[in-house]
Amino acid sequence: MDEIFINFLLPDLYNAALAQLKAVCRFDPAEDSHARMLEDALAAHRGWTKGATLAAVATCFAPLAPKGPVLRLAGVAFSCPAFAQTDADNLIRAYAYALSLHADEGPDRRLSHLFYRDLWQTAYLDTARAALRARLAAGTDGVLSDSFGPGYYGMDIGEMKKLARVLDFGRIGATVLDDGSIRPPKSCAGIFFAVRDAARMPRGACRSCAGERGGCDFCAHGRLSGFD
Repeated sequence: MDEIFINFLLPDLYNAALAQLKAVCRFDPAEDSHARMLEDALAAHRGWTKGATLAAVATCFAPLAPKGPVLRLAGVAFSCPAFAQTDADNLIRAYAYALSLHADEGPDRRLSHLFYRDLWQTAYLDTARAALRARLAAGTDGVLSDSFGPGYYGMDIGEMKKLARVLDFGRIGATVLDDGSIRPPKSCAGIFFAVRDAARMPRGACRSCAGERGGCDFCAHGRLSGFD
């Protein structure tokens, strides 16, 4: 098992995070009111970034062939309905990963700043995950899948506790609670797969599915992915 640790510098991620925030807020530079809202967002950014840290840890595994919705990494059985749509001979390796953003968030009575602070931090977390995915993709001889994990592709949030058994959350100062949530709250974790053919992986439309394995029998996306 090979472990990767990355300590991201927020200035390196700023432009991508700003682009995501602008897209989410749908700022139109031609609108005076939007220009004022963007200035407010930039002021909110200055209020929390000092001393903030963002880090990622990832570990590489050779996955065992999935048996229906169950796939094993380092002896730990992960359950996800989408795994039943995955061909064993298409999997090369798996990368369990976690990212965590730590920031000193003092009180702020301005509701707009609290709103923008949350959007900024989500944007930084998403941008860091994309950067991590790109780095992992560059080091594999296959192509990297979308992220699988608790809350996505029908995987229960409780599976996060299993990720804590194969991944060193402490390396990034994060903790998985009994209910499967992560602290600090601006954290995320999941699994990327290096695969031979991305077209043979579950469809992107299944990503937000909160269903169970049996639902794939009745879902057009599941059938189109080759589930039977």
